[in-house]
Amino acid sequence: MIPTSVLRAVRAGFGLGRGTARVLSTRFGKVCLAHRDHTGTRLQLRLVRETHDTESRLRSEMSWLRHLHDRHHLAVPFPQQWVTGNVVSPPIDAGDDGVWRGIACRWVRGRHLNAGLDARAMRRAGEFLARMHRANRDVPPGIVNARPTWWIPRLFELAATLRDLVHSTVAPPADVPAGVVSDLRHAHVALVAAHATLPVGEHVEGLIHTDAHWQNLRFNQWRVGLVDFEDFATGRFMLDVACLWGKVEERRNARQLLDATLDGYASVSPLPQGYARDLHVMLAFRRFDYAGWVLSWPRRDVHAWGPGVLSGLRAYVDHHLTV
Repeated sequence: MIPTSVLRAVRAGFGLGRGTARVLSTRFGKVCLAHRDHTGTRLQLRLVRETHDTESRLRSEMSWLRHLHDRHHLAVPFPQQWVTGNVVSPPIDAGDDGVWRGIACRWVRGRHLNAGLDARAMRRAGEFLARMHRANRDVPPGIVNARPTWWIPRLFELAATLRDLVHSTVAPPADVPAGVVSDLRHAHVALVAAHATLPVGEHVEGLIHTDAHWQNLRFNQWRVGLVDFEDFATGRFMLDVACLWGKVEERRNARQLLDATLDGYASVSPLPQGYARDLHVMLAFRRFDYAGWVLSWPRRDVHAWGPGVLSGLRAYVDHHLTV
């Protein structure tokens, strides 16, 4: 948990009034909090342990958010300034609890939808993704070079167990059957081969969100917003569409939802030639990514759907790579 001294310093540095701070998540060496002051103003705070690239990662994220907000008028978290005018806090030394950095962003109004996701909502989401991707045309210098490329080499840096099982450098955990390990290796080979056939260029690649599923979308009467840009990276535009649709593709009206998403996207920016193949490869990669997440858990059944992701991986990947 974050030390009280760090939270106190962040509140003062970003000029936050007295209020309440509610923890949203504490995963991956960071703490996210929702802060509400006495006037009702809401901000999201993120506090991150200092590493060699923490400042550059946070600065590039804040620059991209400002670009999306100011130049392209998209509803995204807008950075709050530190008292010195910077958007990233200076290092905050908490003694034995380490050194931290903080950012603060305005709250994106709206709510995420689940059962309420219909064709109209998905069309609006598709329009948003296309506008966000178009923002690559005038991206400020320095942002792209500060972000990794979201594909298997980067995934393997983060998902060590997945990497090691694929490369046979460790014995599988006791609750990971040999058949699952074989399926992981098969999926890796198939994905690498499929990715090599996809077109390259600025019409299909650029800065993307990488996790644009419905829980990170915010809908209100006027606009669609998107939050959680921490892991934005360079990558294929269709990955953002895959992230959105992949969480609803088992629903009864899934095809209608996909068509609406693509129609919304195309109303803003033409879908590139070969987008359907691109989308299916990205759906397969997204499931491979999820398998890496499941393998990082202390037990495969931490969430009820975890074992099914592993046991169904080969069939899912093969389906999408042969559609």
